[in-house]
Amino acid sequence: MNLMISSPLTLLGFALVCYLLAALVALAFGATRSGTLLSGLLTLLAAAAALLAGTQILFSPLQPPSGVLTWLHFPVEFSALNALLLITLSLTALFCGLYALPALLGLPAKGRGRLGCLSNLFVAAMTATVVADNALSLLILIEILSLCAYFLIIQQADAKSIRAGLNQFLFSRVGTLLLVAAFAVLFHASGTMQFSELRAWHFSPVIQSVAFLLALGGFGILSGIIPLHGWVPQAHSSAPAHISALMSSAMMKVGIFGIIKIGLDLLGAPPLWWGLLVLLLAAITAFIGGLYALMEHDIKRLLAYHTLENIGIILLGIGGAMVGVALHAPLLTSLALIGGLFHLLNHSLFKGALFLGAGEIERQTGIKDLEKMGGLARLMPWTAISMLIALFAMAALPPLNGFASEWMIYQSLFSFSAGEAFIGRLFGPLLAVALAVTGALAVMCVAKVFGVTFLGTARTPAAANAGPAPWPMTLSVVLLAMLCLVCGIGAPWIIPVIANIAASLLNAPALAGAAHGVIFPGALATTWVSPPLIAVLLLSLPLLPIVLVSLYRGARQPRRVRGDAWACGYGHETAMVVTASGFAQPLKVMFAPLYRLRTLLAPQWLISRVHSGRLAAFCRPLALIELAILLVVVIA
Repeated sequence: MNLMISSPLTLLGFALVCYLLAALVALAFGATRSGTLLSGLLTLLAAAAALLAGTQILFSPLQPPSGVLTWLHFPVEFSALNALLLITLSLTALFCGLYALPALLGLPAKGRGRLGCLSNLFVAAMTATVVADNALSLLILIEILSLCAYFLIIQQADAKSIRAGLNQFLFSRVGTLLLVAAFAVLFHASGTMQFSELRAWHFSPVIQSVAFLLALGGFGILSGIIPLHGWVPQAHSSAPAHISALMSSAMMKVGIFGIIKIGLDLLGAPPLWWGLLVLLLAAITAFIGGLYALMEHDIKRLLAYHTLENIGIILLGIGGAMVGVALHAPLLTSLALIGGLFHLLNHSLFKGALFLGAGEIERQTGIKDLEKMGGLARLMPWTAISMLIALFAMAALPPLNGFASEWMIYQSLFSFSAGEAFIGRLFGPLLAVALAVTGALAVMCVAKVFGVTFLGTARTPAAANAGPAPWPMTLSVVLLAMLCLVCGIGAPWIIPVIANIAASLLNAPALAGAAHGVIFPGALATTWVSPPLIAVLLLSLPLLPIVLVSLYRGARQPRRVRGDAWACGYGHETAMVVTASGFAQPLKVMFAPLYRLRTLLAPQWLISRVHSGRLAAFCRPLALIELAILLVVVIA
């Protein structure tokens, strides 16, 4: 036990073995209740071990930079960035595993084992990916997790899921080919695929740029950068809720991890145009993702588009750091990278809560369409409160975690604007405005999702007859929402940790990102913000109205808690309730040309040919054979 606590190598090896055992138990005994529970408990144990390993790597400076996992003989490298990704993935896996216990037991016995097996392989592959020490292992593991995602998407085996799975399969194949080409270029120039040796190699500018563009395309598909995002919305809508949460909070972060690794780690100092390209793609992804989310009525597709929005926000930080390195602006570099890395963690928390909450709603009502919901706050109060907190975090409202990380990204853009470079004075304000507009779209989406789903009256009998979900499901959502609050109020103490991660990646001194509970960007103390103080003020704001009401209330009729809502003297009708379509209609008219882009870029004749049926029938056995071969290769 002492060894397990003290050695991240042992803990991580133990976690991966538990994931593999959970997959085998689910495949062999998943049809039984006891087999499902045992597999689920092994999943929770594996996630906890991986979380502890990531924490030890992050907070123990004496850990070796590389090693071989106990029992598995799998070489890995350890860094602060690896630790952050491990913590992010493991937190998501832990709460998704808790949610999945009752979710799997509610499924037919036939498909339960297959789903449990694939989900554990999926998480194991992601966990191993972020600690791989060479490009070949990275490519094989990314291919395994992409194939597992494909089979998880087509679990329901209906026409919609099969189309979504085919989209993901085709996009991921293109992404894999781009990544293979990128690392082949680097291997041809250096003769090695070890990350430690690639860092020390001096590539020519042409080799660097070709490899970067290829890798940006491959990792961009995995992370869902627009316009490489075609697989994302339908995949999230078709997969089970805890798998959608894993895709959004974990799988797409592997793509972000790859962009950081290729743009800031392996190839040395990036030229300016790399960072500007990433910033441009980030702004487009954030804005278009938020805009398209407002038009969606399927709650999981809506959340998937908001994942794209947040991927764009994270990339604003990563791209800003690349620009800062190119311009030799340490303040810009540190602020941007801290904000991007912190938002990477924060997004996994609030988006995990939202997808799991959406899964609760779907399980209890049988519907995903916002137009058919309404009035669920009274029937599912804990889910409603937790999703409201997560929605506020997604909209970057203080004092929640989304606000803290976006504040750092805003400060980096202001620093970019205030620099001496003309390019910063030109693009810095535009990027800040784009981020502000994206935030406004997110606030509108909060009002739409919570108002239409949880408030008002039920629009269908399914919504009217809903009830609370099993307690493990609700607990997983509540705990994630509480972590959003903790990471927001505790941001002044978390940001210095993120600053150390950024400093280790940049080989530079850590930025003093917090002091005495106050966040401020270095010497610019005029822009300080204290999330704990904001929290105290927000909690105290209702006190004055409550005191005034209690003093001047006087004689009045008792509060009415039953009966129809007031409708200006008319009888209340269900049709009077605000709908999701009506809420978003003004923006639909205003941005009609942008909404038509989806039809222009994906013409119906092309879509119908791709989804003719023959290709999907061919891809499924091909994916199964490829997954089996890769698993044998990894085990061997």
